[in-house]
Amino acid sequence: MPAAQCPINPAPAAAPEVDQLERLVRTTPAAWLLSTLGAVICYVEYAPPTRSPLTAWLVAFCAISTMRLVAALYATHLRPAALTSHGWRRGWLASTYVHAAQWGLLPVVLATPGSAEAEAILHITLVAIAMGGSVRLPGFRRTLYAHVLLVLGPLILRDLMTGNPHHALMAMLVFLITVYALVSGRNQSGALLQIHEQRRRNAELIEALQRENARSDAALRAAESASAARTRFFAAANHDLRQPLHAMGLLSQTLLARDGAAASPEIARHLSDCVDGMTEVVDDLLEITRLDGGHMTPQWSVFPAADLIRECCRIYETSARAKGLQFSTAIEAAAVRSDRTLLMRVLSNLVANAIRYTAQGSVRVAATVRDERLHVVVEDTGIGIAEEHLPRIFEEFYQVGNPARDRRLGLGLGLATVQRLGELLSLEVAVQSAPGRGSVFSFVLPIVAGAATDALPPADGAESLLPVRRVLVIEDDADSRLALLGLLRSWGCDARGAEGLADGLACIEAGFRPEAAVVDLRLADGASGIDAVHALRARLGGDLPAVIATGDVGSAAMRRAQAEGLSVMVKPVRAVQLRAFLSQSFSTAD
Repeated sequence: MPAAQCPINPAPAAAPEVDQLERLVRTTPAAWLLSTLGAVICYVEYAPPTRSPLTAWLVAFCAISTMRLVAALYATHLRPAALTSHGWRRGWLASTYVHAAQWGLLPVVLATPGSAEAEAILHITLVAIAMGGSVRLPGFRRTLYAHVLLVLGPLILRDLMTGNPHHALMAMLVFLITVYALVSGRNQSGALLQIHEQRRRNAELIEALQRENARSDAALRAAESASAARTRFFAAANHDLRQPLHAMGLLSQTLLARDGAAASPEIARHLSDCVDGMTEVVDDLLEITRLDGGHMTPQWSVFPAADLIRECCRIYETSARAKGLQFSTAIEAAAVRSDRTLLMRVLSNLVANAIRYTAQGSVRVAATVRDERLHVVVEDTGIGIAEEHLPRIFEEFYQVGNPARDRRLGLGLGLATVQRLGELLSLEVAVQSAPGRGSVFSFVLPIVAGAATDALPPADGAESLLPVRRVLVIEDDADSRLALLGLLRSWGCDARGAEGLADGLACIEAGFRPEAAVVDLRLADGASGIDAVHALRARLGGDLPAVIATGDVGSAAMRRAQAEGLSVMVKPVRAVQLRAFLSQSFSTAD
Protein backbone atom coordinates (compact mmCIF):
# COMPACT_ATOMS: atom_id res chain seq x y z
CA MET A 1 0.00 0.00 0.00
CA PRO A 2 1.43 3.42 -0.84
CA ALA A 3 2.28 5.66 2.08
CA ALA A 4 -0.42 8.14 1.16
CA GLN A 5 -3.07 5.40 1.46
CA CYS A 6 -1.92 4.00 4.80
CA PRO A 7 -3.97 4.85 7.88
CA ILE A 8 -2.43 7.55 9.98
CA ASN A 9 -3.09 5.72 13.26
CA PRO A 10 -2.73 1.98 12.75
CA ALA A 11 -4.01 -0.36 15.46
CA PRO A 12 -1.19 -1.11 17.92
CA ALA A 13 0.20 -4.65 18.14
CA ALA A 14 -1.68 -6.84 20.60
CA ALA A 15 0.02 -7.71 23.88
CA PRO A 16 1.29 -11.34 24.12
CA GLU A 17 -1.36 -12.34 26.66
CA VAL A 18 -4.14 -10.87 24.52
CA ASP A 19 -2.87 -12.71 21.46
CA GLN A 20 -2.54 -15.96 23.38
CA LEU A 21 -5.97 -15.63 24.98
CA GLU A 22 -7.53 -15.35 21.53
CA ARG A 23 -5.44 -18.33 20.41
CA LEU A 24 -6.59 -20.38 23.41
CA VAL A 25 -10.20 -19.65 22.56
CA ARG A 26 -9.72 -20.59 18.90
CA THR A 27 -7.98 -23.91 19.69
CA THR A 28 -10.29 -24.96 22.51
CA PRO A 29 -12.67 -27.09 20.37
CA ALA A 30 -9.80 -29.21 18.99
CA ALA A 31 -8.17 -29.50 22.42
CA TRP A 32 -11.55 -30.48 23.94
CA LEU A 33 -12.02 -33.28 21.40
CA LEU A 34 -8.54 -34.76 21.93
CA SER A 35 -8.55 -34.47 25.73
CA THR A 36 -12.04 -35.99 26.02
CA LEU A 37 -10.97 -38.85 23.75
CA GLY A 38 -7.91 -39.43 25.97
CA ALA A 39 -10.05 -39.41 29.12
CA VAL A 40 -12.49 -41.93 27.65
CA ILE A 41 -9.67 -44.27 26.54
CA CYS A 42 -8.14 -44.17 30.02
CA TYR A 43 -11.56 -44.92 31.49
CA VAL A 44 -12.01 -47.92 29.21
CA GLU A 45 -8.50 -49.30 29.85
CA TYR A 46 -8.85 -49.04 33.61
CA ALA A 47 -11.93 -51.12 34.39
CA PRO A 48 -11.66 -52.37 37.96
CA PRO A 49 -14.51 -54.30 39.51
CA THR A 50 -15.83 -51.06 41.00
CA ARG A 51 -15.62 -48.01 38.77
CA SER A 52 -17.18 -45.47 41.14
CA PRO A 53 -14.12 -43.14 41.73
CA LEU A 54 -13.08 -43.26 38.05
CA THR A 55 -16.67 -42.73 36.91
CA ALA A 56 -17.06 -39.70 39.18
CA TRP A 57 -13.78 -38.30 37.84
CA LEU A 58 -14.89 -38.78 34.21
CA VAL A 59 -18.29 -37.14 34.83
CA ALA A 60 -16.68 -34.11 36.51
CA PHE A 61 -14.02 -33.92 33.79
CA CYS A 62 -16.56 -34.00 30.98
CA ALA A 63 -18.74 -31.40 32.72
CA ILE A 64 -15.91 -28.91 33.15
CA SER A 65 -14.51 -29.57 29.64
CA THR A 66 -17.95 -29.06 28.11
CA MET A 67 -18.39 -25.81 30.03
CA ARG A 68 -15.02 -24.60 28.65
CA LEU A 69 -16.10 -25.61 25.14
CA VAL A 70 -19.38 -23.71 25.41
CA ALA A 71 -17.59 -20.67 26.81
CA ALA A 72 -15.07 -20.80 23.95
CA LEU A 73 -17.81 -21.04 21.32
CA TYR A 74 -19.60 -18.10 22.95
CA ALA A 75 -16.37 -16.08 23.05
CA THR A 76 -15.96 -16.31 19.29
CA HIS A 77 -18.94 -13.93 18.99
CA LEU A 78 -17.62 -11.42 21.51
CA ARG A 79 -15.98 -8.15 20.55
CA PRO A 80 -12.20 -8.00 21.13
CA ALA A 81 -12.63 -5.50 23.97
CA ALA A 82 -14.96 -7.88 25.84
CA LEU A 83 -12.80 -10.94 25.11
CA THR A 84 -9.68 -9.28 26.51
CA SER A 85 -11.39 -7.76 29.53
CA HIS A 86 -9.87 -8.42 32.94
CA GLY A 87 -12.82 -10.51 34.18
CA TRP A 88 -12.89 -12.81 31.16
CA ARG A 89 -9.12 -13.35 31.30
CA ARG A 90 -9.15 -14.28 34.97
CA GLY A 91 -12.12 -16.65 34.52
CA TRP A 92 -10.57 -18.45 31.57
CA LEU A 93 -7.18 -18.91 33.25
CA ALA A 94 -8.91 -20.15 36.42
CA SER A 95 -10.72 -22.81 34.38
CA THR A 96 -7.33 -23.81 32.90
CA TYR A 97 -5.96 -24.40 36.43
CA VAL A 98 -9.01 -26.50 37.30
CA HIS A 99 -8.70 -28.50 34.07
CA ALA A 100 -4.99 -29.23 34.76
CA ALA A 101 -5.78 -30.22 38.36
CA GLN A 102 -8.41 -32.69 37.06
CA TRP A 103 -5.78 -34.42 34.93
CA GLY A 104 -3.40 -34.46 37.89
CA LEU A 105 -6.12 -36.12 39.99
CA LEU A 106 -6.40 -39.04 37.55
CA PRO A 107 -3.22 -40.88 38.79
CA VAL A 108 -4.53 -40.48 42.33
CA VAL A 109 -7.85 -42.04 41.36
CA LEU A 110 -5.95 -44.83 39.59
CA ALA A 111 -3.71 -45.48 42.60
CA THR A 112 -3.47 -49.17 41.78
CA PRO A 113 -1.41 -49.72 38.64
CA GLY A 114 -3.13 -51.48 35.80
CA SER A 115 -1.78 -53.55 32.96
CA ALA A 116 1.36 -52.51 31.13
CA GLU A 117 -0.77 -51.42 28.19
CA ALA A 118 -3.07 -49.33 30.47
CA GLU A 119 -0.10 -47.79 32.26
CA ALA A 120 1.48 -46.84 28.93
CA ILE A 121 -1.77 -45.21 27.73
CA LEU A 122 -2.04 -43.27 31.03
CA HIS A 123 1.52 -41.97 30.81
CA ILE A 124 1.24 -41.12 27.11
CA THR A 125 -2.06 -39.29 27.63
CA LEU A 126 -0.80 -37.18 30.55
CA VAL A 127 2.50 -36.36 28.82
CA ALA A 128 0.56 -35.32 25.70
CA ILE A 129 -1.76 -33.13 27.78
CA ALA A 130 1.22 -31.47 29.51
CA MET A 131 3.13 -30.89 26.24
CA GLY A 132 -0.01 -29.57 24.57
CA GLY A 133 -0.46 -27.10 27.39
CA SER A 134 3.14 -25.88 27.10
CA VAL A 135 2.51 -25.21 23.40
CA ARG A 136 -0.79 -23.39 23.97
CA LEU A 137 0.23 -21.33 27.03
CA PRO A 138 3.57 -19.56 26.25
CA GLY A 139 1.89 -16.19 26.68
CA PHE A 140 1.03 -17.07 30.32
CA ARG A 141 4.30 -18.27 31.81
CA ARG A 142 3.05 -18.87 35.35
CA THR A 143 -0.05 -20.66 34.09
CA LEU A 144 2.16 -22.80 31.82
CA TYR A 145 4.39 -23.84 34.74
CA ALA A 146 1.38 -24.63 36.93
CA HIS A 147 -0.31 -26.61 34.13
CA VAL A 148 2.72 -28.87 33.52
CA LEU A 149 3.37 -29.44 37.22
CA LEU A 150 -0.28 -30.09 38.07
CA VAL A 151 -0.61 -32.67 35.27
CA LEU A 152 2.73 -34.55 35.60
CA GLY A 153 3.65 -33.95 39.26
CA PRO A 154 1.13 -36.42 40.74
CA LEU A 155 2.06 -39.03 38.07
CA ILE A 156 5.75 -38.88 39.06
CA LEU A 157 4.89 -39.27 42.75
CA ARG A 158 2.59 -42.25 41.98
CA ASP A 159 5.32 -43.99 39.97
CA LEU A 160 7.87 -43.48 42.73
CA MET A 161 5.45 -44.71 45.39
CA THR A 162 4.69 -47.87 43.39
CA GLY A 163 8.18 -49.19 44.28
CA ASN A 164 8.98 -51.40 41.27
CA PRO A 165 11.88 -50.70 38.88
CA HIS A 166 9.59 -50.35 35.89
CA HIS A 167 7.63 -47.46 37.43
CA ALA A 168 10.83 -45.89 38.80
CA LEU A 169 12.14 -45.76 35.24
CA MET A 170 8.83 -44.30 34.11
CA ALA A 171 9.05 -41.68 36.87
CA MET A 172 12.53 -40.68 35.69
CA LEU A 173 11.37 -40.37 32.06
CA VAL A 174 8.30 -38.34 33.04
CA PHE A 175 10.51 -36.08 35.20
CA LEU A 176 12.83 -35.45 32.26
CA ILE A 177 9.80 -34.69 30.07
CA THR A 178 8.52 -32.30 32.77
CA VAL A 179 11.85 -30.44 32.84
CA TYR A 180 11.88 -30.28 29.05
CA ALA A 181 8.30 -28.98 28.95
CA LEU A 182 9.10 -26.28 31.50
CA VAL A 183 12.32 -25.18 29.74
CA SER A 184 10.69 -25.33 26.33
CA GLY A 185 7.71 -23.32 27.58
CA ARG A 186 10.01 -20.69 29.09
CA ASN A 187 11.95 -20.39 25.84
CA GLN A 188 8.74 -20.13 23.82
CA SER A 189 7.45 -17.50 26.22
CA GLY A 190 10.66 -15.43 25.82
CA ALA A 191 10.58 -15.79 22.05
CA LEU A 192 6.94 -14.76 22.01
CA LEU A 193 7.71 -11.65 24.04
CA GLN A 194 10.51 -10.74 21.64
CA ILE A 195 8.23 -11.22 18.66
CA HIS A 196 5.59 -8.99 20.15
CA GLU A 197 8.16 -6.39 21.16
CA GLN A 198 9.46 -6.37 17.60
CA ARG A 199 5.92 -6.08 16.29
CA ARG A 200 5.34 -3.14 18.64
CA ARG A 201 8.50 -1.43 17.43
CA ASN A 202 7.57 -2.07 13.81
CA ALA A 203 4.12 -0.63 14.41
CA GLU A 204 5.65 2.46 16.05
CA LEU A 205 8.09 2.81 13.16
CA ILE A 206 5.27 2.51 10.62
CA GLU A 207 3.22 5.07 12.54
CA ALA A 208 6.21 7.44 12.70
CA LEU A 209 6.83 7.00 8.98
CA GLN A 210 3.16 7.66 8.24
CA ARG A 211 3.22 10.81 10.38
CA GLU A 212 6.34 11.95 8.57
CA ASN A 213 4.70 11.21 5.22
CA ALA A 214 1.65 13.17 6.34
CA ARG A 215 3.86 16.11 7.37
CA SER A 216 5.72 15.91 4.06
CA ASP A 217 2.45 15.87 2.13
CA ALA A 218 1.19 18.83 4.15
CA ALA A 219 4.45 20.71 3.55
CA LEU A 220 4.24 19.93 -0.17
CA ARG A 221 0.65 21.18 -0.33
CA ALA A 222 1.64 24.31 1.61
CA ALA A 223 4.56 24.92 -0.76
CA GLU A 224 2.32 24.47 -3.80
CA SER A 225 -0.27 26.79 -2.27
CA ALA A 226 2.43 29.38 -1.49
CA SER A 227 3.77 29.13 -5.03
CA ALA A 228 0.30 29.66 -6.46
CA ALA A 229 -0.25 32.58 -4.07
CA ARG A 230 3.05 34.16 -5.13
CA THR A 231 2.07 33.78 -8.78
CA ARG A 232 -1.26 35.52 -8.10
CA PHE A 233 0.51 38.12 -5.99
CA PHE A 234 3.03 39.13 -8.66
CA ALA A 235 0.45 38.99 -11.43
CA ALA A 236 -1.79 41.41 -9.53
CA ALA A 237 1.15 43.62 -8.52
CA ASN A 238 2.34 43.69 -12.12
CA HIS A 239 -1.11 44.83 -13.27
CA ASP A 240 -1.56 47.46 -10.57
CA LEU A 241 1.89 48.95 -11.18
CA ARG A 242 1.71 48.92 -14.97
CA GLN A 243 -1.71 50.58 -15.13
CA PRO A 244 -0.67 53.95 -13.65
CA LEU A 245 2.73 53.71 -15.36
CA HIS A 246 0.95 53.29 -18.69
CA ALA A 247 -1.26 56.30 -17.97
CA MET A 248 1.74 58.39 -16.89
CA GLY A 249 3.56 57.63 -20.13
CA LEU A 250 0.59 58.72 -22.21
CA LEU A 251 0.03 61.84 -20.13
CA SER A 252 3.68 62.89 -20.37
CA GLN A 253 3.55 62.50 -24.14
CA THR A 254 0.43 64.65 -24.18
CA LEU A 255 2.26 67.37 -22.27
CA LEU A 256 5.10 67.27 -24.79
CA ALA A 257 2.68 67.62 -27.67
CA ARG A 258 2.05 71.07 -29.11
CA ASP A 259 -1.59 71.13 -27.99
CA GLY A 260 -0.90 69.78 -24.52
CA ALA A 261 -0.10 73.08 -22.85
CA ALA A 262 -3.71 74.18 -22.66
CA ALA A 263 -4.70 71.08 -20.72
CA SER A 264 -1.60 70.98 -18.52
CA PRO A 265 -3.40 71.63 -15.18
CA GLU A 266 -5.77 68.73 -15.78
CA ILE A 267 -2.96 66.50 -17.02
CA ALA A 268 -0.90 67.42 -13.98
CA ARG A 269 -3.75 66.34 -11.71
CA HIS A 270 -3.99 63.01 -13.55
CA LEU A 271 -0.24 62.54 -13.26
CA SER A 272 -0.45 63.26 -9.56
CA ASP A 273 -3.23 60.68 -9.19
CA CYS A 274 -1.14 58.09 -11.06
CA VAL A 275 1.89 58.80 -8.89
CA ASP A 276 -0.24 58.49 -5.75
CA GLY A 277 -1.62 55.18 -7.02
CA MET A 278 1.85 53.76 -7.69
CA THR A 279 3.08 55.08 -4.36
CA GLU A 280 0.21 53.36 -2.58
CA VAL A 281 0.98 50.03 -4.27
CA VAL A 282 4.71 50.27 -3.53
CA ASP A 283 4.14 51.35 0.08
CA ASP A 284 1.70 48.52 0.71
CA LEU A 285 3.98 45.95 -0.94
CA LEU A 286 6.97 47.14 1.07
CA GLU A 287 4.94 47.07 4.29
CA ILE A 288 3.71 43.53 3.64
CA THR A 289 7.27 42.46 2.77
CA ARG A 290 8.58 43.97 6.01
CA LEU A 291 5.84 42.26 8.02
CA ASP A 292 6.45 38.87 6.36
CA GLY A 293 10.20 39.24 6.86
CA GLY A 294 9.84 40.05 10.55
CA HIS A 295 11.52 43.45 10.13
CA MET A 296 8.82 45.43 11.90
CA THR A 297 8.90 45.67 15.69
CA PRO A 298 6.01 47.21 17.62
CA GLN A 299 6.81 50.29 19.71
CA TRP A 300 4.63 49.55 22.72
CA SER A 301 3.14 52.38 24.75
CA VAL A 302 0.08 53.10 26.88
CA PHE A 303 -2.28 55.71 25.44
CA PRO A 304 -5.97 56.71 25.40
CA ALA A 305 -7.61 54.63 22.70
CA ALA A 306 -10.47 57.10 22.33
CA ASP A 307 -8.11 59.87 21.13
CA LEU A 308 -6.58 57.62 18.48
CA ILE A 309 -9.96 56.37 17.26
CA ARG A 310 -11.40 59.90 17.06
CA GLU A 311 -8.33 61.10 15.17
CA CYS A 312 -8.75 58.28 12.66
CA CYS A 313 -12.46 59.01 12.27
CA ARG A 314 -11.81 62.72 11.65
CA ILE A 315 -9.57 61.80 8.72
CA TYR A 316 -12.23 59.70 6.99
CA GLU A 317 -15.38 61.53 8.04
CA THR A 318 -15.08 64.05 5.19
CA SER A 319 -14.78 61.37 2.49
CA ALA A 320 -17.77 59.53 3.98
CA ARG A 321 -19.90 62.71 3.94
CA ALA A 322 -18.80 63.38 0.35
CA LYS A 323 -20.31 60.03 -0.66
CA GLY A 324 -23.54 60.89 1.12
CA LEU A 325 -22.94 58.34 3.90
CA GLN A 326 -23.96 58.77 7.51
CA PHE A 327 -20.78 58.53 9.58
CA SER A 328 -21.22 57.97 13.34
CA THR A 329 -19.08 57.02 16.31
CA ALA A 330 -19.71 55.66 19.79
CA ILE A 331 -16.44 55.63 21.73
CA GLU A 332 -15.87 54.90 25.40
CA ALA A 333 -12.71 56.09 27.13
CA ALA A 334 -10.06 53.50 28.00
CA ALA A 335 -6.28 53.31 28.18
CA VAL A 336 -4.71 50.51 26.15
CA ARG A 337 -1.21 49.23 25.51
CA SER A 338 -0.26 48.82 21.86
CA ASP A 339 1.73 50.42 19.06
CA ARG A 340 -0.07 53.69 18.34
CA THR A 341 1.11 53.96 14.72
CA LEU A 342 0.41 50.34 13.75
CA LEU A 343 -2.95 50.34 15.52
CA MET A 344 -3.87 53.50 13.63
CA ARG A 345 -2.99 51.71 10.38
CA VAL A 346 -5.22 48.75 11.26
CA LEU A 347 -8.18 50.96 12.10
CA SER A 348 -7.59 53.25 9.09
CA ASN A 349 -7.61 50.33 6.67
CA LEU A 350 -10.85 48.98 8.11
CA VAL A 351 -12.59 52.37 8.02
CA ALA A 352 -11.32 53.14 4.50
CA ASN A 353 -12.59 49.76 3.28
CA ALA A 354 -15.99 50.36 4.88
CA ILE A 355 -16.36 53.71 3.12
CA ARG A 356 -15.03 52.43 -0.20
CA TYR A 357 -17.49 49.53 -0.44
CA THR A 358 -20.56 51.36 0.88
CA ALA A 359 -22.55 53.18 -1.79
CA GLN A 360 -25.38 54.28 0.48
CA GLY A 361 -26.34 53.98 4.10
CA SER A 362 -23.94 54.40 6.98
CA VAL A 363 -20.55 53.61 8.47
CA ARG A 364 -20.26 53.30 12.22
CA VAL A 365 -17.18 53.03 14.45
CA ALA A 366 -17.74 51.93 18.03
CA ALA A 367 -15.45 51.21 20.97
CA THR A 368 -17.08 49.75 24.07
CA VAL A 369 -15.62 48.46 27.33
CA ARG A 370 -16.65 44.92 28.31
CA ASP A 371 -14.91 42.42 30.58
CA GLU A 372 -11.87 44.68 31.06
CA ARG A 373 -11.31 44.79 27.31
CA LEU A 374 -12.02 47.40 24.65
CA HIS A 375 -14.11 46.01 21.80
CA VAL A 376 -13.55 48.02 18.61
CA VAL A 377 -16.11 47.56 15.80
CA VAL A 378 -16.23 49.01 12.27
CA GLU A 379 -19.69 48.45 10.81
CA ASP A 380 -21.07 49.39 7.39
CA THR A 381 -24.17 48.86 5.25
CA GLY A 382 -22.16 48.17 2.10
CA ILE A 383 -22.19 45.40 -0.49
CA GLY A 384 -21.25 42.71 2.02
CA ILE A 385 -19.24 39.56 1.46
CA ALA A 386 -20.53 36.08 0.62
CA GLU A 387 -19.61 33.30 3.01
CA GLU A 388 -17.47 31.48 0.44
CA HIS A 389 -15.28 34.58 0.04
CA LEU A 390 -14.70 35.25 3.74
CA PRO A 391 -11.72 32.86 4.14
CA ARG A 392 -9.87 34.65 1.31
CA ILE A 393 -10.48 38.34 1.95
CA PHE A 394 -7.22 38.64 3.91
CA GLU A 395 -5.16 37.43 0.92
CA GLU A 396 -3.05 39.91 -1.04
CA PHE A 397 -4.84 41.53 -4.00
CA TYR A 398 -8.00 39.50 -3.40
CA GLN A 399 -11.09 41.65 -3.93
CA VAL A 400 -14.78 40.83 -4.03
CA GLY A 401 -16.77 42.62 -6.73
CA ASN A 402 -13.82 44.22 -8.52
CA PRO A 403 -12.87 41.91 -11.42
CA ALA A 404 -11.62 44.86 -13.52
CA ARG A 405 -9.30 45.91 -10.63
CA ASP A 406 -10.54 49.49 -10.57
CA ARG A 407 -8.04 51.40 -8.40
CA ARG A 408 -10.84 53.53 -7.00
CA LEU A 409 -12.03 50.37 -5.21
CA GLY A 410 -8.63 49.79 -3.67
CA LEU A 411 -5.84 47.35 -4.43
CA GLY A 412 -6.76 44.38 -2.26
CA LEU A 413 -3.83 44.95 0.11
CA GLY A 414 -5.62 46.70 2.97
CA LEU A 415 -7.03 43.60 4.67
CA ALA A 416 -3.83 41.64 4.01
CA THR A 417 -1.97 44.37 5.90
CA VAL A 418 -4.62 44.34 8.64
CA GLN A 419 -4.17 40.61 9.18
CA ARG A 420 -0.37 40.85 9.42
CA LEU A 421 -0.47 43.88 11.69
CA GLY A 422 -3.11 42.13 13.79
CA GLU A 423 -0.81 39.14 14.27
CA LEU A 424 2.05 41.48 15.17
CA LEU A 425 -0.08 43.28 17.76
CA SER A 426 -1.82 40.11 19.00
CA LEU A 427 -5.19 41.29 17.67
CA GLU A 428 -7.73 38.75 16.48
CA VAL A 429 -9.55 40.55 13.67
CA ALA A 430 -12.99 38.97 13.19
CA VAL A 431 -15.48 39.56 10.38
CA GLN A 432 -19.20 38.98 9.96
CA SER A 433 -20.82 39.73 6.64
CA ALA A 434 -23.53 38.79 4.16
CA PRO A 435 -24.20 40.01 0.60
CA GLY A 436 -26.31 43.17 0.58
CA ARG A 437 -26.32 43.42 4.37
CA GLY A 438 -22.95 45.04 5.02
CA SER A 439 -19.95 43.91 7.03
CA VAL A 440 -18.77 44.10 10.64
CA PHE A 441 -15.04 43.96 11.38
CA SER A 442 -13.95 43.84 15.01
CA PHE A 443 -10.97 43.34 17.27
CA VAL A 444 -10.29 43.51 21.01
CA LEU A 445 -7.68 45.47 22.96
CA PRO A 446 -6.68 44.75 26.57
CA ILE A 447 -7.34 47.66 28.91
CA VAL A 448 -4.56 48.94 31.18
CA ALA A 449 -6.37 49.99 34.32
CA GLY A 450 -4.96 52.94 36.28
CA ALA A 451 -1.95 53.38 33.98
CA ALA A 452 -0.48 56.74 33.04
CA THR A 453 -0.85 57.40 29.32
CA ASP A 454 1.77 58.77 26.98
CA ALA A 455 1.04 62.10 25.35
CA LEU A 456 -0.28 62.09 21.82
CA PRO A 457 2.08 63.39 19.13
CA PRO A 458 1.47 67.03 18.24
CA ALA A 459 -0.84 67.75 15.35
CA ASP A 460 0.45 68.99 12.02
CA GLY A 461 1.06 72.69 11.79
CA ALA A 462 -0.86 75.08 9.60
CA GLU A 463 -0.05 75.17 5.91
CA SER A 464 0.49 78.95 6.02
CA LEU A 465 3.75 78.48 7.94
CA LEU A 466 5.67 77.25 4.86
CA PRO A 467 6.20 80.40 2.73
CA VAL A 468 9.66 82.01 2.86
CA ARG A 469 11.05 79.19 5.01
CA ARG A 470 14.61 78.10 4.24
CA VAL A 471 15.08 74.41 3.42
CA LEU A 472 18.31 72.64 2.46
CA VAL A 473 18.05 69.53 0.27
CA ILE A 474 21.02 67.12 0.14
CA GLU A 475 20.39 64.51 -2.57
CA ASP A 476 23.00 62.96 -4.88
CA ASP A 477 20.44 62.00 -7.55
CA ALA A 478 20.03 65.08 -9.77
CA ASP A 479 16.48 64.31 -10.95
CA SER A 480 15.21 63.69 -7.41
CA ARG A 481 16.97 66.82 -6.14
CA LEU A 482 15.49 69.06 -8.85
CA ALA A 483 12.00 67.59 -8.37
CA LEU A 484 12.15 68.14 -4.63
CA LEU A 485 13.44 71.68 -5.00
CA GLY A 486 10.64 72.44 -7.45
CA LEU A 487 8.03 71.15 -5.02
CA LEU A 488 9.42 73.15 -2.09
CA ARG A 489 9.64 76.33 -4.14
CA SER A 490 6.04 75.84 -5.32
CA TRP A 491 5.10 76.04 -1.63
CA GLY A 492 6.95 79.36 -1.32
CA CYS A 493 10.05 77.95 0.43
CA ASP A 494 13.54 79.31 -0.12
CA ALA A 495 15.05 75.95 -1.07
CA ARG A 496 18.70 75.24 -1.92
CA GLY A 497 20.07 71.97 -3.24
CA ALA A 498 23.37 70.16 -2.64
CA GLU A 499 24.79 66.94 -4.09
CA GLY A 500 26.61 66.03 -0.89
CA LEU A 501 27.64 67.24 2.55
CA ALA A 502 30.48 69.35 1.21
CA ASP A 503 28.14 71.29 -1.08
CA GLY A 504 25.66 71.70 1.76
CA LEU A 505 28.32 73.10 4.08
CA ALA A 506 29.43 75.40 1.25
CA CYS A 507 25.89 76.80 1.05
CA ILE A 508 26.01 77.55 4.77
CA GLU A 509 29.42 79.21 4.43
CA ALA A 510 27.94 81.38 1.66
CA GLY A 511 25.38 82.73 4.14
CA PHE A 512 22.39 80.38 3.69
CA ARG A 513 20.92 79.44 7.09
CA PRO A 514 18.44 76.53 6.64
CA GLU A 515 15.54 76.12 9.05
CA ALA A 516 15.02 72.47 8.00
CA ALA A 517 16.84 69.87 5.94
CA VAL A 518 15.79 66.98 3.73
CA VAL A 519 18.69 64.54 3.41
CA ASP A 520 19.04 61.33 1.42
CA LEU A 521 20.16 58.39 3.57
CA ARG A 522 22.65 56.98 1.07
CA LEU A 523 24.81 59.68 -0.51
CA ALA A 524 27.55 59.44 -3.13
CA ASP A 525 30.83 57.63 -2.31
CA GLY A 526 29.17 55.69 0.50
CA ALA A 527 28.54 58.77 2.66
CA SER A 528 25.75 58.58 5.24
CA GLY A 529 22.87 61.03 5.44
CA ILE A 530 22.82 60.50 9.22
CA ASP A 531 26.39 61.76 9.50
CA ALA A 532 25.47 64.66 7.20
CA VAL A 533 22.64 65.70 9.55
CA HIS A 534 24.98 65.60 12.55
CA ALA A 535 27.56 67.70 10.66
CA LEU A 536 24.95 70.30 9.67
CA ARG A 537 23.73 70.58 13.25
CA ALA A 538 27.28 70.93 14.52
CA ARG A 539 28.01 73.72 12.01
CA LEU A 540 24.77 75.62 12.73
CA GLY A 541 25.08 75.18 16.49
CA GLY A 542 21.46 74.08 17.00
CA ASP A 543 18.99 71.23 16.66
CA LEU A 544 18.21 71.55 12.96
CA PRO A 545 14.90 69.82 12.05
CA ALA A 546 15.82 67.14 9.50
CA VAL A 547 14.09 64.28 7.75
CA ILE A 548 15.90 61.30 6.23
CA ALA A 549 14.57 60.09 2.87
CA THR A 550 15.44 56.54 1.86
CA GLY A 551 14.41 53.66 -0.35
CA ASP A 552 16.30 51.10 1.78
CA VAL A 553 13.31 49.87 3.76
CA GLY A 554 14.26 47.84 6.82
CA SER A 555 18.02 48.35 6.33
CA ALA A 556 20.47 48.67 9.22
CA ALA A 557 21.08 52.33 8.28
CA MET A 558 17.34 53.05 8.41
CA ARG A 559 17.06 51.43 11.83
CA ARG A 560 20.05 53.46 13.02
CA ALA A 561 18.37 56.69 11.89
CA GLN A 562 15.19 55.78 13.75
CA ALA A 563 17.18 54.78 16.84
CA GLU A 564 18.87 58.22 16.85
CA GLY A 565 15.48 59.95 16.82
CA LEU A 566 15.58 61.17 13.23
CA SER A 567 12.38 61.37 11.19
CA VAL A 568 12.45 58.89 8.32
CA MET A 569 10.33 58.92 5.16
CA VAL A 570 10.33 56.06 2.67
CA LYS A 571 10.70 56.91 -1.00
CA PRO A 572 8.69 57.79 -2.93
CA VAL A 573 8.04 60.52 -0.37
CA ARG A 574 4.49 61.81 -0.46
CA ALA A 575 4.08 65.56 -0.70
CA VAL A 576 1.47 65.61 2.07
CA GLN A 577 3.87 63.82 4.43
CA LEU A 578 6.73 66.21 3.70
CA ARG A 579 4.50 69.26 4.06
CA ALA A 580 3.16 67.98 7.38
CA PHE A 581 6.72 67.43 8.67
CA LEU A 582 7.86 70.91 7.65
CA SER A 583 4.73 72.57 9.04
CA GLN A 584 5.16 70.81 12.36
CA SER A 585 8.89 71.60 12.50
CA PHE A 586 8.40 75.31 11.78
CA SER A 587 5.47 75.52 14.21
CA THR A 588 7.58 74.01 16.98
CA ALA A 589 10.52 76.30 16.22
CA ASP A 590 8.31 79.38 16.40
